[in-house]
Parts: sequence; structure tokens; C-alpha cells
Amino acid sequence: MASASEEVVALGEVRPLEVSDLPEASRTIARSFAWHEPWGEWAMPDESTREDRLAELIENDVRERFLLHGECWTIGGASTTLWIPPVGSAPGTEVFAARRSESEYPQYGDRADAMRAGDALIASLKPDRPYWYLDTIATAPELFGHGLAGRLLEHNLAIRDAAGDLCALDTHTPRQIAFYERFGFEVTGEGPLSDDLAVFMLLREPSGTAVK
Repeated sequence: MASASEEVVALGEVRPLEVSDLPEASRTIARSFAWHEPWGEWAMPDESTREDRLAELIENDVRERFLLHGECWTIGGASTTLWIPPVGSAPGTEVFAARRSESEYPQYGDRADAMRAGDALIASLKPDRPYWYLDTIATAPELFGHGLAGRLLEHNLAIRDAAGDLCALDTHTPRQIAFYERFGFEVTGEGPLSDDLAVFMLLREPSGTAVK
């Protein structure tokens, strides 16, 4: 049996996500968010259906929006990033004007109103100038701690730096904030999603310079 280090090497280098990667990448993101990210439990309290529901929602979203109009990168389907370009910067990017369409909220059942309010809160924290948004970064849980997410993010940010782009993202825990701060992100706003869960907005100027 290959060790985790050997598995990481076998995954290869950072490359664009392809349609053929979707089943594995979507399941990987779902596993990470379902069991290792507080948002997953908040958005879908029912453990019995959480991972499968997330995998279906993620695969549909990536297929219908991100692969067509966003920017998606992966390391062998085991670590993946999904980026939203500035809305209006290219044809089709208007699909990202709202995080979810109104027709999607009922899929969250009793959490629909909370999801709608949470999306509105996050939108209010975003910068008022063009930015690239890191919507998702996730790694297979069994490969946590092997540097995949950091390698992927470093690659992506080099592209954004070369283009002079402002980057933004939202996250939830001190540990996650510390990870992004290593790459030049800074907390610029926050708000409550619930009594137990907060959301933090982080921005990064090109080359990691101080946020204005």
C-alpha cells in the first residue's frame, strides 16, 4: 500500500480541472466540507444525507457555472480550487452575480432562510472594486497536512499577481484565517451566521501587499 507521501507525488502537478475530474473532485470537496468545515454542519445539519447532498450540489454548480465561466484548478482531483472572476469581466460571468439563484434555496430545507441571509451578509462584506473570489478550496481529508492546498493556492495566486488582481475569500475559523494569512490575505470584515458560527472576509492585494 502506498504511503500518503507517495500518493501525493503520484497526483502530479497543478492543472486545470476537467469534466472528467468532476465526480472525484466534487466528492472530495463534499467530504471536506461535510466533516471538516463548520459551514457544512451549519448548512446541512442532517448527517445522514449531508455528504451526498453536498456532492450533488457541488458537481452541478461546477459543471454549469465554474467550468464554463470561472477558473478551476486541481492536483489530481484530490485538491481543488474554484475561482469566481470579476462579474462583468467576460461574457457569462454574470452567472456569478449571486452566490445562489432563488430557486436553489429550497434545497436547504429548514436552512433556506438562514442560507439566504448568510449569502446576503457575505455579499455585504465583499470589496467595492473588481476582485477574484476564491469560492472553494478543498483537499481530500486523508491527505490533509501534506501541502496540497498550499501548493495549489500558491500556484493560483502567482497567476493573479501577474495580472495585478485583488483577491477575496470568506472563511470561518482562526485556523483557516491563519492559513490564508500566510499567503498575504488580511481580515477586512466579519459577521455572524448564527450564534455559533461567524464568517470572516479576507482580501489580498497583488503580491500580498497590504490591503487598502
